[in-house]
Amino acid sequence: MKKLTLIFCAVLITSGITFAQQKKSVKKTKTVAKKVEAPATVKSSFDQAFAGTTDAKWTKTSAGHWSVSFLKDNIQTTAEYDADGKWIATRSTYDAQTLPGSVAGTLKAKYPAATIKDGWKIERADVAAYYKVNIQDNGAEKAVLLNEAGTVTE
Repeated sequence: MKKLTLIFCAVLITSGITFAQQKKSVKKTKTVAKKVEAPATVKSSFDQAFAGTTDAKWTKTSAGHWSVSFLKDNIQTTAEYDADGKWIATRSTYDAQTLPGSVAGTLKAKYPAATIKDGWKIERADVAAYYKVNIQDNGAEKAVLLNEAGTVTE
């Protein structure tokens, strides 16, 4: 009788473990993101700085700032404003073909064997505008900082 009870308990425990590991199907639902609109003061500041932009997509950052993505001269650009509409920064994304000539020329002169991967023009209210360009030079990845004239400012 003890053996029968022991076998019954073993079967019960192993079947419980087996059923506990089965996947349950979860019904997935689609959520549609609501279009975010910036306050009027922020939009007004943006319209003054980047007049004629029609494809602006707004988001709110975790810091409470407003970020807007848009195309400026076929360059993907993101600008950031505080809640009062004060401009904080602008970041434009470049690839190797769209970098300004002065920047690309300096990189080719200083790093002749390097391959330009991508780069950004960063403009902030507290410092002069600069470019940050990622290159691959002799197998090593490097980030090079240049000013608008194309001078390396590492």
